[in-house]
Amino acid sequence: MRFCSSCGSRFSNDARYCPVDGQPTVELPEEAPRADPLIGQVVDGRYQVERAIGEGGMGVVYVATHVALQKRFALKVLRGDMARDQDVVARFVQEAQASTAIGHPNIVDISDFGKLPDGASYFVMEFLEGEPLTDVIARSGGMPPEQVVPILEMVASALSAAHARGIVHRDLKPDNIFLIRRGATNHFVKVLDFGIAKVGGAASKLTRTGMIFGTPHYMSPEQAAGQAVDKRTDIYAVGIIAYEMLTGRVPFDADTFMGILSKHMFEPPRPPLERLASSGGVLDTVVMKALVKKPEQRYQSMDELLADLATVRKGGRITPPVSSVPPPAGAPAAESRPITLRVLPARGRVIAVAGVAMVVAGGALGGLMFLFARKPAPPLRVPILLPNFPVAVQPDAAAIEAPRSASIRVESDPMGATVFAGEAIVGQTPIELPRPTEPTRLVLQREGYHDEPITLHPDSDSPVFVPLYRPGAARPEPAPAPSHHGSSHAGPRTSGGSGGARSTPPPPPPPQPAPRPNRAPPPTDVVDPWE
Repeated sequence: MRFCSSCGSRFSNDARYCPVDGQPTVELPEEAPRADPLIGQVVDGRYQVERAIGEGGMGVVYVATHVALQKRFALKVLRGDMARDQDVVARFVQEAQASTAIGHPNIVDISDFGKLPDGASYFVMEFLEGEPLTDVIARSGGMPPEQVVPILEMVASALSAAHARGIVHRDLKPDNIFLIRRGATNHFVKVLDFGIAKVGGAASKLTRTGMIFGTPHYMSPEQAAGQAVDKRTDIYAVGIIAYEMLTGRVPFDADTFMGILSKHMFEPPRPPLERLASSGGVLDTVVMKALVKKPEQRYQSMDELLADLATVRKGGRITPPVSSVPPPAGAPAAESRPITLRVLPARGRVIAVAGVAMVVAGGALGGLMFLFARKPAPPLRVPILLPNFPVAVQPDAAAIEAPRSASIRVESDPMGATVFAGEAIVGQTPIELPRPTEPTRLVLQREGYHDEPITLHPDSDSPVFVPLYRPGAARPEPAPAPSHHGSSHAGPRTSGGSGGARSTPPPPPPPQPAPRPNRAPPPTDVVDPWE
């Protein structure tokens, strides 16, 4: 049992963060079960409550038996402390309506709805005997692809039906995927908990832009930023779940709620292949395509995802996502060609291997011929067939750059500015952020100062220093736009101002060496080793 010290909610699962307010939860010591006045009661004269089988942020789930039909059902009752919140009640009702409207075999069926004498809402759903996907992953530590693909196909099929009715789940995770035995399979899927679903694209108070709902480990980047979401958010969550099924772990984790969201927005995932002793094969490509940061570059529908899963099951090939397409396999390399050995004046004289070999082989005869020669020998051109190997060119020392760190530190003057990515709070300055894979706009806010927007680039210097200005304070003239990517000013978001991020000024250029005297190029292509 876990406990949220902020809102007082208790959870029977292993939720590290409270789904109500996002605060970390703590493990409670074992305690005697509390007396539940609902156990043993008959609800609405039909459902006799037997025992509690689960507890979450919104309600408690009981086993109940229909007194006339003698059939077991699951009874989900809204928590007493939640029943007074009209938003929570509306969300609870929405869960029942959304699940019933879809009518898909892989979505839990809800058959009744009502209120208890104390005013708390409840609904009745089919009783499932099985286990959540969370337990299967924890027990196996990673599942083989032949088990993963059928489960993903059923999940995607259920969500495809939901999306066809304009319903986006928005809180898909292994806890909400229940596996039961049906027919010849032990892993028949039932998708649960549409409690924070967005229905019909309605911009209601429950689903408005800027509100962050869901479990952090399974949120899409746009959901983490508080932006508008659509069915592609569920596609991203399916990718996270597939990743966890293959590897036994989620791709992004951190010690704080906002740390996890920050990684979803900025940090590219490691391919499952790097975390597996044996790869998921073509399935890895499906996972990485579902986890692309930009929604427009992911799968655009569950039907597209289902098509690729069918290809995986049949042993076919799948086109990798645009952002990770490697050079085409079997591309023709540069053709073998004869070349002429030449001396590069800028690199100094080089003894030609072919010339040395000839001298050694010729012995004294070669030496005598060289000593008594009256005029320079014509250029020696030795044709050599190069194999199809890439030619390594050693760069100048000045062109070698130190490797960039995996993070960028953002500082402000004064410190303590709140950093926003879209509508989501990333943290406060000073803050270390994962180095983005594409230009990312942030806004720094501090009470009594102008909002300061900055843009982080993949090659931005670290740290990025952002001066904050009070209204009416003099601001320096903007510097000319740099010729390379780096921190740049993107314009104010709300309160005007023209300041932007400034990196530490670059050091003065090193002194240039004195020019070398011009020398005539060597007359031959082979260097005389005795000169």
